[in-house]
Amino acid sequence: MPVRFTERDNARRRQAPRLKRLANLGVLDIACDDGQRTLVLTGELDLASGWMLDCPLRQIGTEGSRTFTLDLSGLTCIDSTGVRAVLAARGLCAARCCEFTLIPGPAHVQRVLELGGLTADLLLSGREAGARGP
Repeated sequence: MPVRFTERDNARRRQAPRLKRLANLGVLDIACDDGQRTLVLTGELDLASGWMLDCPLRQIGTEGSRTFTLDLSGLTCIDSTGVRAVLAARGLCAARCCEFTLIPGPAHVQRVLELGGLTADLLLSGREAGARGP
């Protein structure tokens, strides 16, 4: 069934260059031959930048990925939109039989997840915040 684009989608595409200037988020997508995929985030995961994760998150579990890691160690800020993105990644992994792991962010980023009562529900990697690489 073909996907129909709405006026809202067209407006979003027209605004993308302006939104990109407002966003302060770096996204490094690392895919390995052994089925591991990692998204390394740097900067601010907030309302202005959360949309930048839509495409990489939709690809979770495709192309033979068996494990997905979301690295928050380089974040300087996260808000409720960022929390939604983390939960969306976890949900997509569950739906596509892909193991989800979260590399913790700095203390102030982890505090936002704790306040939301999410740290007990998320599988945290044993790696320390600030560690780099898959």
